[in-house]
Amino acid sequence: MPVSASSPPDAPPPPAPLKFLDSLPGRLFILSSALLLVILVVQSFVQLPTFVEVFRKVVSAAFILSGIWLTGIFVRRQWGRFMWRVRRKLVLSYLFVGLVPVVLVGVFVAAASLVLYINVAAFLFSQGFNGLQDDVRQIVETSANEISRNPAGAQAGLDRKIANLKTQYPALSMAVVRLPIEPGNGTEVRGDNRPVAVAGPWRHLTPPGSVPAWLAASGSFSGPVQLTQAGQVADRLLIRAAIPTTNGFVVIGDLPMDAEILARLQAETATRVDDIVVTSSPSADSGGIGPGGFDRLFRRSAAIVKGADWATGKTLTIGIELYAPARQLFDHIVAPQAEAGSATGVTSEQFLRLLGVAGILLLIVQGSALFFGALLGRQITSAVHELFVGTERIRHGDFSHRVVITSRDQLGELGESHNRMSASVVHLLHVQREKQRLDEELRIARDIQKSLLPVEPPKLAGLGIADLCEPAREVGGDYYDFFILGPKLLGVLVADVSGKGTSAALYMAELKGLMLALSHTERSPRKLLIDVNRRLAGHLDNRSFITMAYAVLDLEAGTLTCARAGHTPLLMISGKDSHVIAPDGMVVGLRLPGASERFEELLAEDTRPLLPGDVVVLYTDGITEAMDKTGELFGEAALARVLSANRHLDAAGIRERVLREVRSFVGDAEPHDDMTMVILKVGDPDTA
Repeated sequence: MPVSASSPPDAPPPPAPLKFLDSLPGRLFILSSALLLVILVVQSFVQLPTFVEVFRKVVSAAFILSGIWLTGIFVRRQWGRFMWRVRRKLVLSYLFVGLVPVVLVGVFVAAASLVLYINVAAFLFSQGFNGLQDDVRQIVETSANEISRNPAGAQAGLDRKIANLKTQYPALSMAVVRLPIEPGNGTEVRGDNRPVAVAGPWRHLTPPGSVPAWLAASGSFSGPVQLTQAGQVADRLLIRAAIPTTNGFVVIGDLPMDAEILARLQAETATRVDDIVVTSSPSADSGGIGPGGFDRLFRRSAAIVKGADWATGKTLTIGIELYAPARQLFDHIVAPQAEAGSATGVTSEQFLRLLGVAGILLLIVQGSALFFGALLGRQITSAVHELFVGTERIRHGDFSHRVVITSRDQLGELGESHNRMSASVVHLLHVQREKQRLDEELRIARDIQKSLLPVEPPKLAGLGIADLCEPAREVGGDYYDFFILGPKLLGVLVADVSGKGTSAALYMAELKGLMLALSHTERSPRKLLIDVNRRLAGHLDNRSFITMAYAVLDLEAGTLTCARAGHTPLLMISGKDSHVIAPDGMVVGLRLPGASERFEELLAEDTRPLLPGDVVVLYTDGITEAMDKTGELFGEAALARVLSANRHLDAAGIRERVLREVRSFVGDAEPHDDMTMVILKVGDPDTA
């Protein structure tokens, strides 16, 4: 950070002065303050009309907004000065790294604990509530089975059942009614509205004399039912089960959710029912039933059960608010373990004490971390200050200044590295100038290389030619050329010199000279390549070699003769067929014992007929080995497929399609090799 000459290096730069009256929030704050003060004074003497009261609210909102705006501007301006020192940033980072994760973990644990508490409380209540439902249904089912076997003993059976269960369920009430009779047209259901047998207190409502039509259709029912009194819905429920017999009766059993049953549920589940809300829609919410505000956290829960309207059979959503303190639930859950003498039977008080001890230990750890972090921060920032001063001296051109850091740690090593950097800056400037000179030489070498390549393809009647050469670096190693050997005779060379840069360009120039001299004296591609290898092998260094593919097209005889010295194969598209032309051969220029004899033994020559419309392609591996970001290669198969699909185009059109497909495949990946390609398309000699 630049500093002025008048301020010490460790002083933060002063902020620009804030022009209060020139800023929008400042003017808004002053105007709203004045208006609000006037309104308050007037309001103390007279009653303000409605529109002035509305205006006062708008002015108050503007006052609050401008105050928040100005506070934000002030904090932002002072924050930069406060955080200018690295030491304060380190201390603040310790707070964020050490304290914020603890707070977040605490919030997460609290939220997860709250969700767990709500679900555990609801689960315990549901277990007890479902147990009551199962008991009522089982009682009614056994009674229905007895009446199915002995209809005449219905009353006696109910009385006996009620007497046996009086201690367990004092409010249990039962009745037997006849199933309604359906007339022939099936449009109405009727019954005699008199129960066949009644047992139990039936204090909650009048014993039913018939069953609704929906139950007659469904057959049986078990679950909570809303109580109705004189057409008014009360926030009370009963558990009802209705089971048909095999001889035309329905046994109905009611267990009202009275104070005794609710007390029994509280004793069994450690949850107390405080409120019940019934809604008629299955998808409706529970009408506000839930844990509520902060004072109700870990004290209130809610359970949702499904019931039915007895008259219509419509599904009801029943929300039940539960009072279940977390300590009470905890003691209820661990009570069996504690009674059995298990080591895991910890009471809620013991658990809270353990949490308190853990909290105190956490505070001790956090405080120690903050103290030692501040101590380490002071050591770090002292070294940073020295480095800052040294950097400023270098910025002003004083490369003789040395940083003094006595600590034997990474910061000390950094100071030594800074001093070494100061000593080497002059050398680096010299290296930069040298690099600029080399870049200029490479640019000149690139211009020379471009001059070695054909300016444009030759024009031969009956043959379309298109060429492409894109080096991956400033100076590439790919080379191609054309040699007109006669009116209907053309030689085409594509080569790839190993390596890149100026050495590849020099070998390319030497190869061009040899080809210009030998191509007009030797028509056989095989013999020409043998002669080239013999002349070049003694001039290349041990790490360099050249791959070549040379083809001679005789348009008058309609033949293609080619030889390949370790180069990529030639591709030929004839009609709908694609052919890979890959005669044997090894690379040119290897300086190994016996390499020249072996080269001549392996090199083969291939001759094929040429027909109008045939396409011949010579290329380097930069085409087929073009890679996308995943490292996948374009490949010879893809190249052959593109050539076959576009064989109807001229040579230039085929080149553009191939180049477009390769670039689309590569995408944004960096090219890793030169791309060179020569496309030859044989035309009709009579129409060329």
